[in-house]
Amino acid sequence: MSKFKEDVIMALMQECYAKIGLAKMNITVLLGMPSGVGGHSEYTQSIREQAAIIAEQKGLLKVLEEDFYDKE
Repeated sequence: MSKFKEDVIMALMQECYAKIGLAKMNITVLLGMPSGVGGHSEYTQSIREQAAIIAEQKGLLKVLEEDFYDKE
């Protein structure tokens, strides 16, 4: 794998990990301080949105790792 290709793939993977980390932290905060969110539907919707971010980023990571990241 060329250095450029490796750098691009690694940067994209790091971005995914960062977004996953932020979404997990947001869920942790929401679960720890539910009074910070107005209504029940907004509370669950906020958590659902963060979980969707995690799912999306994990899917992107899987594609990058399996289809583009040459571990050799």
